[in-house]
Amino acid sequence: MAKSIQLKGVRTNNLKNIDVEFPINKISCVSGVSGSGKSSLVFNTLANESKRRFLNSLPSSMNFFERVPTSAEVDSISPVLPVWSLAQNNPIVGSRLNMADQLEISYELAQLFFEPYSTKCLIHGNKFVDGLSQVETEISDTLTDNCKVIHVLIGKDHYLENISGMPARSFDSKTTTIRDFDKDDSQWEIFRIKPKSIGQFRKKWMELIKNNSVAQLSVYLAGQDELKHFNLNTTAFCPKCSKEEVRSARQISDLLPYNGVGACSECKGYGSTLSYDINKIVKFPKKKISDGAITFLEYAKYSEHYKHFIAEIKKVGVSPDSRFCDVKDEIEEILMRGSGRFYGVLNFLYGLEEKRYKRSARIFLRSLQSEKCCHICDGRRVSPSALLHCGKLQNIISYGDCLSLTLEELYENLFVDKSDTIVKKILSKLEIAIELGLGQFPLMTKLKSLETSEYQKSLLVRYLSFQGSGSLFVLDEPSLGMNSDEQKVLLKFLKKLSINNTVVMVEHSRVLQQGSDHNIVIGPGAGHLGGEVVAHKLPKIEKVQKQLSKKKISDEEIIFKNIEFEGFRYNEIKFQVGTINQVKTKIDSFDKRLVINALFNELNEDIFNEKYDFETTYEIDDLNYPDGIENIFIYETRIEKSTSRSTVGTALDLSGHVRNYFSKLPVSKSLGLEKGHFSKNSKLGQCVVCEGKGIQEIDMQFLEDVTFDCDECGGTGLKKFYASITDGRYTIIDACKTPVSTLFETLPTTPKIKRTIEYLKLLNLDYLTLDRTIPSLSGGERLRVKLLKAIDKKVKNSIIVLTNISYGLSINELSSICELLEGLTGQGNTLVLLDNHEVFSNFNTIELD
Repeated sequence: MAKSIQLKGVRTNNLKNIDVEFPINKISCVSGVSGSGKSSLVFNTLANESKRRFLNSLPSSMNFFERVPTSAEVDSISPVLPVWSLAQNNPIVGSRLNMADQLEISYELAQLFFEPYSTKCLIHGNKFVDGLSQVETEISDTLTDNCKVIHVLIGKDHYLENISGMPARSFDSKTTTIRDFDKDDSQWEIFRIKPKSIGQFRKKWMELIKNNSVAQLSVYLAGQDELKHFNLNTTAFCPKCSKEEVRSARQISDLLPYNGVGACSECKGYGSTLSYDINKIVKFPKKKISDGAITFLEYAKYSEHYKHFIAEIKKVGVSPDSRFCDVKDEIEEILMRGSGRFYGVLNFLYGLEEKRYKRSARIFLRSLQSEKCCHICDGRRVSPSALLHCGKLQNIISYGDCLSLTLEELYENLFVDKSDTIVKKILSKLEIAIELGLGQFPLMTKLKSLETSEYQKSLLVRYLSFQGSGSLFVLDEPSLGMNSDEQKVLLKFLKKLSINNTVVMVEHSRVLQQGSDHNIVIGPGAGHLGGEVVAHKLPKIEKVQKQLSKKKISDEEIIFKNIEFEGFRYNEIKFQVGTINQVKTKIDSFDKRLVINALFNELNEDIFNEKYDFETTYEIDDLNYPDGIENIFIYETRIEKSTSRSTVGTALDLSGHVRNYFSKLPVSKSLGLEKGHFSKNSKLGQCVVCEGKGIQEIDMQFLEDVTFDCDECGGTGLKKFYASITDGRYTIIDACKTPVSTLFETLPTTPKIKRTIEYLKLLNLDYLTLDRTIPSLSGGERLRVKLLKAIDKKVKNSIIVLTNISYGLSINELSSICELLEGLTGQGNTLVLLDNHEVFSNFNTIELD
C-alpha cells in the first residue's frame, strides 16, 4: 500500500508546476496567505480530481444528475482515494432538512419509538384486537333466541370485486327481507350460518374474501327480522386509536416526514407553512394611509381598488390621513378580507394563484408570504399520530417530546439508556456535536438558517463519526467560528479519524497547524506572487507590524431597551456611536438574527420608516439614538455563487473605466467605437464564434466534454481587430491581464478609482487582475472583494453591520482589515462586527447574554 498521495506537476490557477505529497492516514495542513494557491491545490486539484475520476468510473445512468468537475491541470495523482469535502459555504436552500437530518439521526430516533411485528399498539400500549373476531363478538351480542339464520351481506360492488359467481340470495330493501337473488338489490349475500355456528364466521370470511377492501358489512337476522350494520377492520387494530382517530405505525416510514403517511398533513413534512403576511402587504405602517402605507394598493394592477378601500374605511369612521399602525385593529379585516365594493387583498391573491404557472406570478406571491411554524406539528414535521408514539426510553415518553429537544437535552435524556445499540450510535454523534458547540440547537433547526460556521460544524459531526477506512477528507478551514477550546476538540476527533483515513485541510488556526502531522506552506505571496511550496514546516509567528489604535470611547450611544426575541428577553443592548463595536456571539445564527433582523431592522424603520426584513417577529419597547444617522448598511459574509463571466473588474466597477479609456483613444474615435466594442459581454465586441467565452466546447455523449481555445479569437473572447487596438503600452487584453497596482500607474484615474486602488493595496489585493474570474478566487480573496465592493463609496455618518469578516484570513491580513475599518470610523461611521476573532477584542466589546 502507498504511504502517501503524490501530486506531480500541479498547474491549477496560480500554482507553478509544483510536486506535493500528503502522507496517508495522517493529518496534513496547508497554510499560507490568502490567494497564495492553497485552495487551488487542495480543492481545485486534489478533491475535484478525485471526485471527477470516481464519477467517471460510474455508469452514465448513475452520474447523470451529478455535476462532474472539470479536469485539473496536473500531470498525475496517485493513489486516488474516495473523497469527502467540506467547503466554506452553506449550500442548503430548501426548508425540509433540519439538524437531525444533517447528523443522520432522524431514522435512528424513529427506531427508538417503533417495534416491528408488534402485537401491541405503539401509542396506547394495548394489545391489538383482531378485526374479524371483534365483528364476530358484536354479531353474537345482537342475537336472541328467536334468531334462526344469520345472513352475511356486503355491497354489490364489493361482492363483484372479491367473489366470482353469483350469490344465492340478496336483500330486498323494499320489503326488508331476504329473497332469492335479484341483481338489482344493493346488498348481496356471501354466506349464511346458524347462530350456534357463529364461531365459524372468521373461517368462512377468510375463505371467500381474499383482500382488505371490504370496510363495511350487513347482517340480516332471520327470525328476529332485523338488519344490522357493522364496520369491519380486517386487520388487527387498537380500539382506542379508532376512537381518537389516530393510527399506530405499521412500518418505520410511518414515523418519518418523507412520505404521505408519516408527514404532517398541514405542512407536508416541512415543519412550516407559507401564509400571506400583513407586514409585507403594508410595508410602511407608520405612514399615513393616504401617503402610501399600504404597499399592495400602490401596485398598478390593484391601484384602481384604492378608492373602494378608502370608501369602506370611511364607513367605520377611519380617516385616510390616519397612520396605519394607529388604526390597524379597525381596518385590518376590511383590508385583508374585504367589505362592500372592496374585495379584499386575500381575494385578489387567491385569484392570482390560478396563474402560478407563470414564474412572475410565483415570485410576486412568494414576496408577500412569510414562513410560519406549522401549528399542527409545531415544527416537528410528522403527523399527530406519529408524535404520540411511545418507546421504551426511561426519560422520554413520546416521539413528539423527543423531537422537541435540543441536542444537549437529548444527550442527557438518552444517556441513561446508553446500553441500547441504537442509543449508543446516537450518543456518539451527539457527543461530538455538543463538544463542537452545537448543544443548544434544537433537533428541528432548519439547515438553511445556519451560518456557514454552524453548517460546517454540523457536517463535521458526520465526518468525524465516520466508521469506514481508506477515505480522503478535504476540509476548508474547519475551525471557522470556533474558539480555542472547540478547535482542540476538533483536533482530537481529527486525530481519531486519521487512524484509518487521510485528512488534508486548509487552515489558518495555529492550534490545528501545530497539531497536524504534516505541514505545507504555499507562497510566498498571493496571486502571481504565490503558487510555490515555500516550506514543509510552520514559520515562526511574526509580530503584526500594524498596531491597532486604542479603544475609542464615545459619549453617544444607540440603546435598545426591553427586547423580546424568539423566547428570550434582554433588558438593554447598547452600541457606541462613531466606534467599532465587536459583538461576541455564542450562537452565530441566533445573534445575527437578533442584531440584524430585529435591532437594526427596528432602527431602520424608526429613522427611515422602512423595514428591510418583514418576516422576523420581535418586540422592542424603547429605542434611543443620536440625530444625524444617514444610512444603515448590512454586509453579510457569504460566498455566493458567481458565473464564469463575473470578474474582479466587473465586481469593483474598474473594467468599465478601462473600456471607456480605450473607446476614447484617437483611433477608436476615428472608427466610431463605443465601450461595448471592448467588452466580450457585448454583442458589439464579443467573438461571434464563441460568444465571448474564449473557449469552444464539444459535448461528448459518453466521455467528458472537450474544451479548447477558440480559433477565431485566440481565447480572448473579443473580435481580433478590437483586441489589437493599443494605446502604445497596452491592448485591452494586456490591460485586463495586468495587476491593478501596475495598470493604474499609467492609466488616468478618477477619485473613485484612486480610492478603490488604495483599498485594494490596504487589503493586499492589488496583485489581482481585472480579468480574474470571481469563482477562481480563494475564499479569503472573494470575501475581501465583496467587502470592498460594499464599502467602496463615500459612506459617512452611517451604521455599517459586518458579519464574520475574519473568515479565510491570516492575522496579518486581518490587521489590514482593522486599519480599513478604523478609517471608516473617522468619517463618523458606526461599525458593528458580528465576529468572535480575538484580533477585534481591542474594540468596544458587547457580549449578548
